[in-house]
Amino acid sequence: MKVETKKKDLAKCESCARKTLFAGIVANLFLAAFKLFVGFMGRSRALIGSGLCNLSDVFSSIVVIIGVKYSKKPADKMYPYGYGKIEFIAQVIMSALMILGTLALILSSFIVLAKRTFVVQHQVVFFVAILSAVISAFIYKFSHCGGEELNSPSLKAHAEHNKIDVVSSLLVAIGVVVTHMGLHWVDPVIAILECAHVLHASVGILQGGLKGMVDRNLPDEYLAKIKDLVAGVKGVSKVRQVRARQTGRQVVLDISMQIDPNISILEAKRINQTVRAYLRSEDRYIGHISIQDIPAE
Repeated sequence: MKVETKKKDLAKCESCARKTLFAGIVANLFLAAFKLFVGFMGRSRALIGSGLCNLSDVFSSIVVIIGVKYSKKPADKMYPYGYGKIEFIAQVIMSALMILGTLALILSSFIVLAKRTFVVQHQVVFFVAILSAVISAFIYKFSHCGGEELNSPSLKAHAEHNKIDVVSSLLVAIGVVVTHMGLHWVDPVIAILECAHVLHASVGILQGGLKGMVDRNLPDEYLAKIKDLVAGVKGVSKVRQVRARQTGRQVVLDISMQIDPNISILEAKRINQTVRAYLRSEDRYIGHISIQDIPAE
């Protein structure tokens, strides 16, 4: 009964995440078009930059949808560990899109500062920026929830991108207030600061995707937890080594443990099955488990 409840919860999260991604595409398309139009009409380089961020989020949402869809494909003969790493590839692609668009905006903002062609934005820019922050905050909330519940790297990265949009939109709103106080050079400066923040966050997300693609070991705290769980199983004398890597949503474990050399092969197999069942009952994200039995000295 407990397992069935978990499956229902996961199915509900899958549905919620899917709806959030599609709603995100519609919302970000609206925000991108609205911001770019108001940004050009209201002469706000910062709002144009924020609109470009929303436009990149549209592409990232599409990439995430494709990544999540194909990562769920079951393992087969060609890919015995499944297709989970597609999510890390999606994470790398969406981060690269953000970085390229941001670099272009930084260059144009520096050109404005060099030429000193400053303008005062229309007040409507302020209200568009606040609206954008609110919508992006809602998308972040549901994307973050889906990413945590499904243990999806691409959904988590998508949530972080929307958090970036919240911050960038608020920076735009602050810029409008400051420029109306007479500091006209603030708009391109805020655009540069906004881009620096986006770059910093995007590089972090990119690094996370690259680490997942090259099978980086999971944190020591997680390994220690798994080691303690295995050591608590009856029949396990000692846990010599635990290695863990994430393949999309699932965690793959390699465990080396010592057992009594005098027990039968059937008993050793029973201990291995108990270890696998126990670990999966404690962490629903654990997938493939490889166990090496070593006779205790």
